[in-house]
Amino acid sequence: MDYKKTIAVGAALTAASYMSYRAISEDMLNKVFYHKEFQDEIEQKYLDWISSSNAFQVKVKSFDGLKLNAYNIHNHDDDRYMIMVHGIGRNKSSLYSRAYEFAKLGYNILLIDQRAAGDSQGEYYTYGVKEAQDLQLWISYLTKKYPQTKICLYGLSMGAATIMMATAYELPENVKCLVEESGYSSMEEEFAYLIKRDYKLSFTYPVVKLLESKMEKKFGMSYGDVSPKLCLEENEVPILFIHGDEDKTVPFEMATILYNHNKGVKKYYPIHGAGHTECNSDENYYRNVDEFIRTYLG
Repeated sequence: MDYKKTIAVGAALTAASYMSYRAISEDMLNKVFYHKEFQDEIEQKYLDWISSSNAFQVKVKSFDGLKLNAYNIHNHDDDRYMIMVHGIGRNKSSLYSRAYEFAKLGYNILLIDQRAAGDSQGEYYTYGVKEAQDLQLWISYLTKKYPQTKICLYGLSMGAATIMMATAYELPENVKCLVEESGYSSMEEEFAYLIKRDYKLSFTYPVVKLLESKMEKKFGMSYGDVSPKLCLEENEVPILFIHGDEDKTVPFEMATILYNHNKGVKKYYPIHGAGHTECNSDENYYRNVDEFIRTYLG
């Protein structure tokens, strides 16, 4: 092959690669940002429990005008609360089974629908950027209604990122501890992992950067805006990190990254054999989480 043909073939391959990267970045954008829910079948006993509980619907309006929804389940006379925050593709009903177990342990529960989920308004997720701001409204709601309340923030996956990123704000003294499960260390690291996993790319950098460019144009977000690990560097609220070592959605290694970045009081609870947000399959899960929370909520 002569020199000119070599150049031509190289240019064609480069152009083909670029078009492929652009297509993948567009597919990723649609896959990971826009509202979609996967509704699991809910066992009747949990629906019955909600119906028989002192549960009522609460609505607040976000800083950008969205109506947000939650259930306040106040079954106990004291003011110990868990604010439970679901992940992407889910809504508050995905946490019914966990809320049921924690309610049995004596906690009141605020089950929120994050923006773009359940009964809350919104078209797309922001991976904790706006969700963390929304969480301030729910904390404010509880502290105004129950001034002596003691709060644990509990989140799964993007919900875990939400509560970690909320530590970048000035949280009231009422927030006593955090429990994060299956949370990602940063958006950039998480998206690079998903691109490699889903599209079998060994070199993810071009797609990662093209995706960020699309994010900035459509949502005004960059990777620097979504970094739970950096938010934790100034965190002073005690936090429990939980992660399954068979997690194929958020790599197990990210728990170590988060743990190492957190400079305050912390505890690590790895779960052998658990997949993404499946750590409650461990027989000691509720006992160990309850023990951690009670240390700070009493």
